[in-house]
Amino acid sequence: MITDKIQGIVLNQIRYSDTSLIVKVYTKSFGLQSYLIKGAFQKRSKFRPALFQPMNVIEFVSQHKPGRELHYMQEISLEISFHQLHQDMGKNAVLMFMSELLSLAIHSQESDPDLYDFLIQTIQWLDLTNGSYAAFPHYLMLELSRFLGFYPKNNSYSNGAIFDMMEGQYKKHQPEHPYFLNESLSDYLHQLAAVVPEQLASLHWNPGLRRQLLAELINYYKLHIPGFKGLKSHEILRVVLA
Repeated sequence: MITDKIQGIVLNQIRYSDTSLIVKVYTKSFGLQSYLIKGAFQKRSKFRPALFQPMNVIEFVSQHKPGRELHYMQEISLEISFHQLHQDMGKNAVLMFMSELLSLAIHSQESDPDLYDFLIQTIQWLDLTNGSYAAFPHYLMLELSRFLGFYPKNNSYSNGAIFDMMEGQYKKHQPEHPYFLNESLSDYLHQLAAVVPEQLASLHWNPGLRRQLLAELINYYKLHIPGFKGLKSHEILRVVLA
């Protein structure tokens, strides 16, 4: 059993009994873990439910035992204080999207510091940006696929190519199965792979095609993650980021 300070990103919380919470956290040291927060809703609790808002970055002490389904937290604090994330309606909608996506896509209880650092950097960028972030959900899904093992093979791209979602690569001709992107969406995907977050505002995409690409990226995840049934929060984004 290991007792240590742990850094983690809150993915979601579920009410457990009248006074407690179960919180799912992606930790830097132990991957995805679940924690029982006893008495969170009691008046004198030091573990206020607000600490566990989606995408909050926290530091806490826990006795971690490999193989245990539920752990317990001690001495919790916010590791990063955000400026806009939970106050801005549009950014809060993106947080809900991130929370749902990561909760459904990440299952490993193994440490992946590179993935953890990527998530921290993207959350901080979203918090601080004053530019357009309408393509941020697409960027997140594309880059996350790199860590999950099905990032598109961009070296196969050429003008007019069609992206084969089954094989994760671009082709000159339409495949026989129905899981592919048309030329316009394939071009959008290729453009997305060439930018960093600071350049997302330069993607002047047609709003209809942008929404369509997000829906297709969700289908891409369905094809490559067993049991991935899709997302509900992207419908909120459709309205908020219109």
